[in-house]
Amino acid sequence: SSGINAEYGVKEQQTCLDNELRYAHKELEKLKKTNIFNTVFHIWHDGHFGTINGFKLGRLPTCTVDWEEVSAAWGQTALLLYSLAKATNFKFQRFQIVPYGSQSYIQGETKFPLYTHGGLRLFLDAKFDQGMVNFLDCLKQFLDSIEKMGTFNFPYKIDKSKIGDQKGFYSIKLHFNSEEQWTKALKYMLINLKWALTVVAHSKRDK
Repeated sequence: SSGINAEYGVKEQQTCLDNELRYAHKELEKLKKTNIFNTVFHIWHDGHFGTINGFKLGRLPTCTVDWEEVSAAWGQTALLLYSLAKATNFKFQRFQIVPYGSQSYIQGETKFPLYTHGGLRLFLDAKFDQGMVNFLDCLKQFLDSIEKMGTFNFPYKIDKSKIGDQKGFYSIKLHFNSEEQWTKALKYMLINLKWALTVVAHSKRDK
């Protein structure tokens, strides 16, 4: 009798363990679907700056941000859009986003950097500007694909190299632009990306 009870106890423990493992697996899958982007990519703001994972994206005359930090922020931003596209099987036209940390870039007919070391080279070489414009093009393609699927509209519209709303549009280029307007354009871009992240996370959860 005690043997039967012991065997029953072992079986009960095993069933309990199986259920716990099944539950843990289910929770992990749920976590993968809903929170992975929010966990890995934290978009917020710090005064006039949009931030991603704590890195400021932009510069102001009153608050100088190291170009290394700006490049790191661009690296995180590139990785986020790349990941969102992968998660939804979206293919960009004309360009490919190559997330490579602080040296991320857009591959088109040539390589367009999403990073800079600042200095004189920044103003002699327009490739960083073109890289940001091309990234905005990729973002617009992705956001358009989401808007076509339903009634959701993103807060800021993209028009070639500019982003904004009825109150005004701001250029994402550094050349012939003020740091304030450039930083505002980058903040708007990050806000749209935060919305995209939320929409994709919800669509994954509902599946």
